[in-house]
Amino acid sequence: MNSSKVKTQKNLSAILGLALAVITLFQAGAVKSNEASDINLTSIEEAELRAEIDNIFPDDGLTIMERAYAEIEAEQTNFVKVFNADNELVAQGLTTENDELRQLVNQADLLTQVSGKKYYRISE
Repeated sequence: MNSSKVKTQKNLSAILGLALAVITLFQAGAVKSNEASDINLTSIEEAELRAEIDNIFPDDGLTIMERAYAEIEAEQTNFVKVFNADNELVAQGLTTENDELRQLVNQADLLTQVSGKKYYRISE
């Protein structure tokens, strides 16, 4: 009698194991289908982001690092300091952002340019 009881337990265990495997497979399939829809949403968002980046940065053949260095250099080139005839600092900053500073630079004489910064003096 013990052998039939053992066989029944083994069969029951096998059926239970098989049922758990089937349930696991169905759940895994459901998770994969949800992940696939998330991937589609991600790829749509990625396409929108790439379009925005393309609008901001035209394709000029420069890498991101080269573009960053060019922007930094352009900003430094526009940084100026303007002194009066008594060598007192009158104004400083970026000429692209300040119209008053740009007017002072137009009135002044260039003294020197060091590391992308320009120094001007207004001779009255």
